[in-house]
Formats: sequence, C-alpha cells, structure tokens
Amino acid sequence: MKVEYNLVRSKRKSVAIQVGADCSITVRVPLKMPQKEIDRIIESKKDWLCKAIISQREKAKNTKIYTDAEIELLREKAKLIIPQKVEYYSGIMGVKPTAVKINSAKKRYGSCSGKNSLNFSLYLMDKEEEFIDYVVVHELAHIKHHNHSKDFYKFIEGFMPDYKERMKLK
Repeated sequence: MKVEYNLVRSKRKSVAIQVGADCSITVRVPLKMPQKEIDRIIESKKDWLCKAIISQREKAKNTKIYTDAEIELLREKAKLIIPQKVEYYSGIMGVKPTAVKINSAKKRYGSCSGKNSLNFSLYLMDKEEEFIDYVVVHELAHIKHHNHSKDFYKFIEGFMPDYKERMKLK
C-alpha cells in the first residue's frame, strides 16, 4: 500500500512526520535527502501512521460543536474565572504575568509569550476544575522556565504535587 503525503523540504537536519486533523500526512525533510531514504522512513513508520490516523478520526468524532451562544457563555465564564485563578496561583508561585487574555484557540488551552503574557482558551471552561487549575499553574510556570525541562515540571510539582493526574483530565 502506497502512503500519500505532502513533502516539505527545508533547511533542517531531521525528519518530521505529522498527521493533521483532516488525516493528511505531512513529511518534512532536509533539502537534499534522497527520495529512496524518505520512502524507507515512511515504510518504517506505517504502523505509527495508521494509529495516528485512527486517533485523529476518533478525535474528530468526539469533537463537540459549539453554538455562538455557547461560545459567548464560555468566554464570559473564562473572563470571570481565569483571572481569579491566575491571581491566586501567581501569588503562591511568586511569578507575575504581564497580561492575561482569553482567546478561542481550539488546539491549545493555554500559552505563555516570551514577554510573559498568558493566553487561555475559552474552551478550557468545559473542562474539570482540577484541569483548569493545572493549565493555569502550567502557564504561570513558563514565566520562570520558558521550556518543558525537568526544572519546569519540578517547579509545577512544588505547588501541585498531583499535576500528572490532573494532566490526564484533558
């Protein structure tokens, strides 16, 4: 069986294979990598690709579609709850964000900019409170550690010892 994919050549040293939400496959390779080598890599990853495609199809089935009214309710709820949680945890953690914003991101529940501005998705409001708290602490931790190093997770663990269980509530 031949695997169809989009090939992107660029100035990179490694190969990356991505299965999109639409189940399309993108393969990113170094500029001068021979096609035979690309084919060999794709062949060796067929099992992984099948699992990734099945996973994306399952996600699509389980994705809730929101009405405009529901989105507005989530946005209002987020504007009330998130800043309070950020204020509470930032005081405990000894970090201070430059801003707290609510957005409609669907793939990320939170992010922290290089200037320590925090963004949270309104869709986070559809999750359990323990998970919401974890995302707030996670993003606040990025103010101290702008990465996902061991020190980053140790910092989180100092304030939320059960963070690993909370992550699973996603």
